Amino acid sequence: MKPFTQQALRALIAVLLMAGLYCVAAGAGALPGRVQSGALIVLGLAILFGLLFRRVSSEDRIADLEAELCREQSARSQADQALAEADLLLARMAARASGDCSGDPAGQLVIIQAELTQIQQRCGGDQAIRARLELLRSRVDRLGASLRADSRAAEPG
Repeated sequence: MKPFTQQALRALIAVLLMAGLYCVAAGAGALPGRVQSGALIVLGLAILFGLLFRRVSSEDRIADLEAELCREQSARSQADQALAEADLLLARMAARASGDCSGDPAGQLVIIQAELTQIQQRCGGDQAIRARLELLRSRVDRLGASLRADSRAAEPG
């Protein structure tokens, strides 16, 4: 329910409670017995309604939190899967690099960038994973630029 409705119900319950307390404090002489007993019945029903409303709203909140937890667990499992694929890719690249001593590091970085791009495209709509992979790609780009700068500095001339 909307907060305004909740506030109105709380105000109604408070008014009924005050009326019930007034009836009890004023005694039997202030109001006839039927009105007093009717007010107490309405007061009891209002309290029961308030308790039930509170329970339903807390159950709705629990259901919302469970749904949010499920979404976060799904995102976590997707992130774990992407990290496992990235680890596998890096292990494959390391195996290639150790087997081929004549390969240049810049070429290996290009292969890693291409693989990261493929993984990023397979992630779909998960923005957290895509952002993390984009960060990895930018770091590999900077490493490649650094390697090229070092190789140019080492060239004679």
